[in-house]
Amino acid sequence: MRRAASGPPRVVHPSWGWFAVLDGGIVALVVLSVVDVAYEAVTVGTLAPFPSRKALRAILGGTVVIHVVEGVAAARVARRHGLAARGWGFQTLAVGFPSLLALRRAIRATPAAPPS
Repeated sequence: MRRAASGPPRVVHPSWGWFAVLDGGIVALVVLSVVDVAYEAVTVGTLAPFPSRKALRAILGGTVVIHVVEGVAAARVARRHGLAARGWGFQTLAVGFPSLLALRRAIRATPAAPPS
């Protein structure tokens, strides 16, 4: 016999493709911002202008700030709806808006609490 699950409902993950594409882009930003050889390999001989390393670092910093804000917001919304706040917060920190979309769907699927 299966035991009833305790605690808030589990986190619903967006497609793993989102993790690969979005986190892969963040990894690419980090590598291009930090590794000289990688930046040189990408920028030498390109026909179109490529952002400077300073610009890439600014984009990376903005990405970090946005993901932190999204993660905190997701955790608060999940907690308010009786869902696993920590799980939703960390997932959204990692993948961003696809997790927020999954959270919205999870909230719609959660039965409303009876009025007290």
